[in-house]
Amino acid sequence: MVFNRVRQGRISDNIVTQIKDAIFTGIYRPGDKLPSETELKRLFNVSRVPLREALRSLEEMGLIAIKPGVLGGAFVAEMTIKSVSDSLSNMMRLGKISIRDIWQFRLLIEPHICRLAVTECTDWDIQQMEEMISIREKAVKARKIPVVSDIDFHHVITRSTKNPLLILIMDAVGESLLTNFKRLTFSLSDHQSINAFHRKILDCIRRKDVEKVGDLMRSHLTDVKQRLKI
Repeated sequence: MVFNRVRQGRISDNIVTQIKDAIFTGIYRPGDKLPSETELKRLFNVSRVPLREALRSLEEMGLIAIKPGVLGGAFVAEMTIKSVSDSLSNMMRLGKISIRDIWQFRLLIEPHICRLAVTECTDWDIQQMEEMISIREKAVKARKIPVVSDIDFHHVITRSTKNPLLILIMDAVGESLLTNFKRLTFSLSDHQSINAFHRKILDCIRRKDVEKVGDLMRSHLTDVKQRLKI
């Protein structure tokens, strides 16, 4: 039997733990429907109130999606970049994570991502980085600069590492930053500085300069932090 009757401890927490274990061990996979509410009540030997509390908690964690209607029910959620970024954005809105917290995280991790990119990137990756820089340089000259263009360059570097965990985390971080960036004011000088750093970082990646590229990324992020008073 997948689930056991709840015998001790906080009932809803016990239910959450058992369902999480069933998802994480692959018994229930993304898209699978969990047993009906009636069946879950029977399996756990609990009433409706703690069961619904547990299901709400699992939904807030992004592990399940509850769909209404005759064909509805609780389904194991498909984990996507959007679901992770939405969680980050919600935590930022609730004040649990600040843009400063995210920037500290970027300062810690992105220099290492750049170093890994030096050893893992292909000619095609470098071509993509060059394209991102060229697009942004032309946009700055035309005074039409989309905020996303800065984040795109960082995304390309991360993807060049071929590390799925880094890609997932940094794409989610980038998506959560977009909303905040749109509220900030970037001067022409800010954009020119960003372009200059991007160009230097790409030059280091081309030269396979592992140490300098990490230092440059840290300097770049520190410069933006100071300019935007993050």
